[in-house]
Amino acid sequence: MGASDLSMIPWPAERVIPKPDWFPPAGTSVISADDHITEGDVWIDRLPAKFRDRAPRVNFTEDGHAEFAVGSDVRRVPGIFRRPQLKGAWDAASRIRDMDADGVDHALLFHGNVAQLFGNPDDDFMFACLDAYNEWFIEYCSQSEAKGRLHPIAILPTWRHPEQSRDYVAKIKSMGYKALELPSEPRDIYYNSSRFDPMWAAIADSGIPLSFHVGAYLAFRGAGSFGANLTRNFAPFRPLWALLTFSGVFERHPNLKVVFTEGGASWAASAIDDANKIWRARNPEVNPPLPHPPSYYWHKNCAATFMDDPTAIILADRIGVDNIIWSADYPHPEGVLGESRALVRSYFEQLGEEKAKKIVGGNAQRIWGIGK
Repeated sequence: MGASDLSMIPWPAERVIPKPDWFPPAGTSVISADDHITEGDVWIDRLPAKFRDRAPRVNFTEDGHAEFAVGSDVRRVPGIFRRPQLKGAWDAASRIRDMDADGVDHALLFHGNVAQLFGNPDDDFMFACLDAYNEWFIEYCSQSEAKGRLHPIAILPTWRHPEQSRDYVAKIKSMGYKALELPSEPRDIYYNSSRFDPMWAAIADSGIPLSFHVGAYLAFRGAGSFGANLTRNFAPFRPLWALLTFSGVFERHPNLKVVFTEGGASWAASAIDDANKIWRARNPEVNPPLPHPPSYYWHKNCAATFMDDPTAIILADRIGVDNIIWSADYPHPEGVLGESRALVRSYFEQLGEEKAKKIVGGNAQRIWGIGK
């Protein structure tokens, strides 16, 4: 099921996790930096009364597609069908059993369908929904079934009003979150604007790493659009990293840590080379001026997660072994359930123990302070 195997990959619920025939060296923590939760009806009892008639729900149509319903606003969820699902997508105890079988010690969890709310035009409603979700998510991962091995990622709901970020980041931290997320491509939002500096400052001062996750954007329609959209969506971070770097976000906020998630890591090698050349060759036009080359900010402030990216392993030293983080992407079809142990083993064989330990868990331990 690896990148060199072009046979069809079974749906996650149909995969067989092989019995372990190898274990990582002593002292290794295997941490998935990108897993997902499938939310149920988490909003109905948590939203303020004035919003409950619009509480988000996920419904399935007669043709088997999922629809995300917010009152009368119904949107089809791209790529989600009524197919057998892993129980661990919503049941913590089942997920822990799958992690044990697949050789994963800890997992950071992102949202499932919540991203459908990111484009909602009602700021107050969206904020209330994301706030309720964050309160539910930390409770979910604190239950005994999670065994301290599931680590939720909060959504920071202030990208439309960045001046409100400091108070909400403080709330996230007080709830016990160790990670937070912003949308990678919010509509009509430009992260290079100076009005976002209070938000970057609040995140940097908190010490909580910021994650950007790939999104489900429908850039193409018609023949081949499903595959083309997924291919595009799994490699979106080169422009975002360049924007944050060249706009001086990392220079002004040197303690800001950013993790680019589920977009692979191999893109970073050419992006760094190209950005460095632009900085050298067009330096008079780079505004604001940067005292360091873009590679400096990548290695100091940034990291990228991958699931199965053989090119990133080949280029690990160029990208930075400290800047690459493995993930399983449970329970998604693109995830590597059933082959996690084999992939981890391959990194030890290709890179050696010291580098492999960092990539499969050590970097996650250092960045988020989990699994120690």
